[in-house]
Amino acid sequence: MNTIRQWMIAAILIICGTIDIQAETLRGTVKDAITGETLIGATVKVVELANAVAVTDIDGNYTINVKQGGRYTIETNYIGYEPSIMKEILISGVKEVVLDVALRENSTELKEVVVRPRVNKEATVNPAVLTGGVMLSMEEASRFAGGYNDPARLVTAFAGVSGEADGSGLSIHGNAPERMKYRIEGVEVFTPNHFNDLWSAGYGLVSALNSNVIGNSDFFTSTFNANYNNALSGVFDVRMRAGNNNKHENILQIGTVSEELTLEGPISRKNNSSYIVNYRYGFTSLVDKLGLVDMDGSHMGFQDFSIKLNFPTKRAGTFSLFGLASHDSTYDDPLDLEDVNAVYDTSDNEGKLTQILAGASHKIHFGNKWTWRTTAAYNMQHLKSDMFYFGLRRDANGVPVSPLAFEDPDNPKSKKYPFSQQQMNEDRLMINTELSKQLTAKWLTQFGAEYSHRFFNLYYRSHDQLYDTQNPMVEYTKMKDNTGLANMFWQNLFTLSDELSLSAGVAANYFLLSKDFSVEPRVSMKWDPTEKHSISLGYGLHSMIEKLDTYFYRDELGRMPNKDLDLSKAHHLHATYMYKLNPNLTLRLNAFYEYGFDTPVGAAPGSTYCVTNRLFSYTEEALVGKGNTRNYGGDITLEHYMYHGFFGQANVSVYKSQYKGQDKVWRNQLYDRGFMMKVLGGKEWMIGKNVLNVSAKYSIQGGLRYTPVDIDAMRARVAEGKIDDNPIYKDDEAFTKRFDPTGIVDLTVSYKINKRRVSHTIAFEGLNVLGTKTPIYQRYDLGTNDVRIDKSSISLPNIFYRLDF
Repeated sequence: MNTIRQWMIAAILIICGTIDIQAETLRGTVKDAITGETLIGATVKVVELANAVAVTDIDGNYTINVKQGGRYTIETNYIGYEPSIMKEILISGVKEVVLDVALRENSTELKEVVVRPRVNKEATVNPAVLTGGVMLSMEEASRFAGGYNDPARLVTAFAGVSGEADGSGLSIHGNAPERMKYRIEGVEVFTPNHFNDLWSAGYGLVSALNSNVIGNSDFFTSTFNANYNNALSGVFDVRMRAGNNNKHENILQIGTVSEELTLEGPISRKNNSSYIVNYRYGFTSLVDKLGLVDMDGSHMGFQDFSIKLNFPTKRAGTFSLFGLASHDSTYDDPLDLEDVNAVYDTSDNEGKLTQILAGASHKIHFGNKWTWRTTAAYNMQHLKSDMFYFGLRRDANGVPVSPLAFEDPDNPKSKKYPFSQQQMNEDRLMINTELSKQLTAKWLTQFGAEYSHRFFNLYYRSHDQLYDTQNPMVEYTKMKDNTGLANMFWQNLFTLSDELSLSAGVAANYFLLSKDFSVEPRVSMKWDPTEKHSISLGYGLHSMIEKLDTYFYRDELGRMPNKDLDLSKAHHLHATYMYKLNPNLTLRLNAFYEYGFDTPVGAAPGSTYCVTNRLFSYTEEALVGKGNTRNYGGDITLEHYMYHGFFGQANVSVYKSQYKGQDKVWRNQLYDRGFMMKVLGGKEWMIGKNVLNVSAKYSIQGGLRYTPVDIDAMRARVAEGKIDDNPIYKDDEAFTKRFDPTGIVDLTVSYKINKRRVSHTIAFEGLNVLGTKTPIYQRYDLGTNDVRIDKSSISLPNIFYRLDF
């Protein structure tokens, strides 16, 4: 009997040992949204719980202990400021929830009671934005199907934003991905995607940005404020979060796609300094070997590293050091003989890409609500890509006579023939500074400047024909030069009444190479006649420089015909109507029109070439800035904010995207898909202290436009024994054809087990779970002497285990 009693006591102790008797911790800082100054005496409460309330101390900090994990509404109040309501904040697990609240001063001074609180889903991080922008919560990147902890994939769920299953490039309203710009910590950077520019300009496989180190950020799709420059379609304004300055926390994740480790914690608790570090190693070769994904003979490896060190001081402001680095490599295996149907199937693209961002920033608050932020950084992207072809059986003259057999059938890997070599290196030195001040309760002003100096080193050489072993490669492009881009801006936000706000500003850009100076007005307004209705309008003139190889192209005589090209420019008009069906369900209607001018197009009379249709990463022809573009259409979005664990969104976009070149004919742009539709939904259940999440997304969009191959001309060239890697196209039918629509299904299932000192997460993230193939090229098939459609896609299942401790 005593033995049974002892076993029962032991079992009870074991069970009790697994029960988390400690409360969950919610803490953070309450600040002024404009100046960043901390607010003393602000009240923060968990709406659903009694007595779960705190008042900020002399440093603006608060701490609330929550006994039962779950999703809660956090309300913050301070006299003279608009209340903040942050919905569905997940407080669960070993990690502290650090929630910093930014309050905006009430336009009616000294008014304590404000009728309309500001809800977190309805405001951007930048307080001066009234239209064309949305704030991204990084928690959504891990919760939404297809998010992949990747902010770039998260935004493809939004209306008007197009992506691919095998890439993280973002096409906004039919614009090319390279016409969108990223900013990190206030400075413009290269598109931070793995394999960016290796296959197509501005694309990539997965973002090097990781939601574990990224804080809430802004994404703009039109009429962005004067703060943002050198972009024509959109801006992704990314902010890295500071590490936990109170407690050391770690994340270890092991999966079939990547392994990663995140470390964060205080450097000095006394000074509130902190660090956060993340390293990720891509393991796509493992899923290939396990047969979980068909990589079509391609081998891809990637890794990235992120860091931010934060050093607040009492009087000298806050100093930060930050960095982001990534490295990618890729090569192809020869296909089995039965899979070789054309010479293109025997290609081997060996590429390497390295990106580095390193910078320092300083932010200080002066008296009387002045704030000054300055960031200096170095950013580089070095790309090298070599194209080879595995050998085919050839005749006495060296001409391939059978595309269905390798030169040595007993050893198909024995011989590779070089075809082309490409290098594209660019280094940037940048500085950005911005001053802001809340002049009155009704007037916020921001002004600043940015300068980036850019160093460029490019070469491109190639054989004219495949399997040419007798002649050296022809050098088409070789350039090494530098130039700079300068920007100044002034932006103002006027609160004209409780219902009406006006944002007005001007940007000035100067491109040193062409000596082009552009003055660009930006203005928007927002009217909230009732709590349920909102109307916003915006106009902006925007400009950008093209990739530097565009300007530094040298012709056969060594001349640079493109160096005087002006900035590419576009007028943007944007209108939004938003209707709240209930506090958690919103209907949003968008209409937009963009008209581009000074767009570089082919210089030859009758040319149909335009940089907006640039697919690869180098330019090899003379251009003139006489082209035009136009993009117009509308979006409808019905969004259900997370409530009782359910969230969902459905949106439809219909648009037209065109350009006009030297032939003076309006033609379709490459990314004129015509339409897209997305349906996203998910449900989260709290099972005790554990969390189960299931979400799915279905998206369908029109195919890319393409120019048909001239079959007769290709047959004639092959009959002459000439085989190269460039199809002959019917230029007079440029982009008249469109590939078939593609539907993609993404699925995420995760289960998080919360213990006293550790949380375990087991998850399945299925990107393109049905393995849908997307048509991307029209090729000439030497085996059939006819055209064929090449398709590409990656069905990438990420099965991972995550440990938070």
